[in-house]
Amino acid sequence: MKILAIVRKELKEYMLKPGSISWGLIFPLVFTLSFIVRFVDVDHLAPGLVSISALFATTSFVASSLIFERRLKTFERLLLAPLRYGEIVLAKVLVGALFGVMVSIITLLTVAGFLRYGISHPVLTLIVIAVANFTFSAFGVYLCLAIKNPINIMSYLNLLRLPMIFTGGAIAPLSLYPTWFLTVGLVTPLTYSVECLRFSILDYYDIIPFEYSMLLLSIMGMLFFVLSIRTLKKLY
Repeated sequence: MKILAIVRKELKEYMLKPGSISWGLIFPLVFTLSFIVRFVDVDHLAPGLVSISALFATTSFVASSLIFERRLKTFERLLLAPLRYGEIVLAKVLVGALFGVMVSIITLLTVAGFLRYGISHPVLTLIVIAVANFTFSAFGVYLCLAIKNPINIMSYLNLLRLPMIFTGGAIAPLSLYPTWFLTVGLVTPLTYSVECLRFSILDYYDIIPFEYSMLLLSIMGMLFFVLSIRTLKKLY
């Protein structure tokens, strides 16, 4: 109940913040529409476009929340409440994931209208979207807590997110790139989201089987979640 109360509060306060709207909603949708208009065959782009939407939506939302709370010194109110560090982090991660799921589904529905063969595994696609958004949200929370000056959070986020569009195989399959580039992609969480969605939407994978991609995506999510708790304890 305490975690759900924080989630409701966060959604009301930060869903319409400029950062959440511009980078979390408008950018992914404009990015998606630009590729739909440019390419007639968008099937191979669908997994990457949905993954990009999830990445930018979740991280932008949690960044908007933590930037305002850390700058205005209101984050300390949560620490004074009868809440554990893990509960605070879980609430932050869940609210970012919920916003990301909403944007991801909007993107998926937009792309689905242009797919030649439709979505191969609809239920599995929704499960992957949920797991991917949790992982990206945990990644965003960890990064926002790890950066000492909240003013620099968006700069560091874009420094990591924008290269991920290419290193994660969202635009072109990683199998087309040289080996050293593939190595970079294997440490990128976006890679595993794209691979999972490629299987659930198109029923094939590029370099990593679905089972391993799903497992590694989940492990990364839990890793970022644990790192966020440890960082929060060190920060306060």
